[in-house]
Amino acid sequence: MAKYKTLNLAMCNGKIINQLSTTEIHMLKNNAVNYIYYNLAEKKIYIGETNSFMNRHSQHLGEIYSTYDFKKFSGCVVIYSKIFNKSSILDIESLLLNYMIAESNDTKFTFVNGNIGQTKLVYENKEEILTEVFCPLWKDELSEFGLVKNNDIEELKESLLYKYSPFKQLSPKQREISRQIEKQFNEKYLIEAPAGSGKSVLFTTLAFALAEKYPNLKIGVITTGNLINQFNLIFKSVGLSNRLVVKTGSQLITEAKEENKFYDIVIVDEAHKLKKYYTKGHPNSRRHLSLGQNEIQLLESISKGLVLLYDSYQGIKPQNISPSEMKKMTNNYIKLFMKQQFRIGGGSDISGEDFLNGILYALQLSDETSFDRNVFRSDYFNIVDNFSDVIEYVEEHSHVYPELQSRLVAGYCREWASNSGKKSNKGTPFDELPYDWDEDGIQKRWNSTYVDWVKKRNSENEIGSIHAIQGYDLNYVGVIIGRDITVENGQFVAVPSNYKDVGGTPLKKEFNLNELSSYILNIYYVLLSRGIDGCTVFFEDKKVEKLFKARIKY
Repeated sequence: MAKYKTLNLAMCNGKIINQLSTTEIHMLKNNAVNYIYYNLAEKKIYIGETNSFMNRHSQHLGEIYSTYDFKKFSGCVVIYSKIFNKSSILDIESLLLNYMIAESNDTKFTFVNGNIGQTKLVYENKEEILTEVFCPLWKDELSEFGLVKNNDIEELKESLLYKYSPFKQLSPKQREISRQIEKQFNEKYLIEAPAGSGKSVLFTTLAFALAEKYPNLKIGVITTGNLINQFNLIFKSVGLSNRLVVKTGSQLITEAKEENKFYDIVIVDEAHKLKKYYTKGHPNSRRHLSLGQNEIQLLESISKGLVLLYDSYQGIKPQNISPSEMKKMTNNYIKLFMKQQFRIGGGSDISGEDFLNGILYALQLSDETSFDRNVFRSDYFNIVDNFSDVIEYVEEHSHVYPELQSRLVAGYCREWASNSGKKSNKGTPFDELPYDWDEDGIQKRWNSTYVDWVKKRNSENEIGSIHAIQGYDLNYVGVIIGRDITVENGQFVAVPSNYKDVGGTPLKKEFNLNELSSYILNIYYVLLSRGIDGCTVFFEDKKVEKLFKARIKY
């Protein structure tokens, strides 16, 4: 016996035109239900939950300030069940929104929902609701009604549109921070949060909540270049592409200067990548900066409120504003913190917080020893002896879990010989470009693109650099720690000759080996914190491996 039932209502100018039975009318008046309004011709969707559909339907028809006239919906699917309660219908509402947004680039649906602002729901029959209601509903009825195109829930779950949906359920801390900023959006905030703590979810949720709550608010949204397309697709799916256009810091600042724009608030994801004027940086990345300037100063000059989502361990090059500079510049900011770990550990029993603290300690980026070293003896983590072993780890998981994202990443310890933009490679077909890696009889190239690299089909055959992977999640990650770092007198030290990121080394006249060492160690912290379900590491320098193992007692 099915755990739920559906009723597909046909509508004309807001009126239900079905011939309803007495029991159907009773259900619509008195039962806890989920419902999906739709207009397939206009590609409009609204998803909700209520304890009385008839009352809620009347309220929708009477809404004056709605972004869409509910009388234009041509139909509504109502889902009901004897096992529904308030928590379960709230959960299903969130699931439907997030999964439908995940495939919105294919369905082209626009969602007219407001911000639901849910915190994470825990209730007795949560697993039953997921497996016995949501999954069959998604694969059967919703597909039949033309509301779903992709029946593969696991594949959708891996998309960035799902992961960063503005309808994700928030942790109590994320919700608390969002509400504080919504009330006081003219203030300046520094939100310090480690990798995997939900910065990007807070980024989209906060921007959406502000846009919905204050229709006239001028909002600027900033992230890194490799994530812009995904965030713009998210805001397009909720009908906000005319108000929330995600840009890089340099793009937003340049546009504001040229068009004399001023923002009520600017929200910056990955704020550790904000830049200062640096003569060695790429000309395009410093064109908007004058000598002595940095992007925080310029953002403060074009906005009243400013929100910086920041991890001090993710600055990876001299052009980034350093932690000490950030501390000085944000001295008068409201300081908020998020520590809960949502990425690392997947469905296992290991503590993501312990793993991340252990990585920071292992890399000598932190002296904090209060972490459980057992996380490094779990199935989640492994150190292998050979280059071929880490390749095999990624390939094996790609074959076993084709719907998941398993990728190989590395420190910037090889020249980018395969760069199609090089003069020597001009006109060379992709398959004939030189290889960047040739180890153990295995040849590999660096990432062929930075933008959305993880999503590109050929990325499984390439090695991702820090610039292609920062900000992304992976399921299983293979990490190559190269010879750009070594050990001297018990300390990790950079090897400048083996570090190949031209824009990543300090200027010769002010070269500082400790500074370069910190950048490279930060890169490895980022790479080692990408994996949701597993992380395997290969060390090229065995001295580095020995010290790393000793610090975590591996």
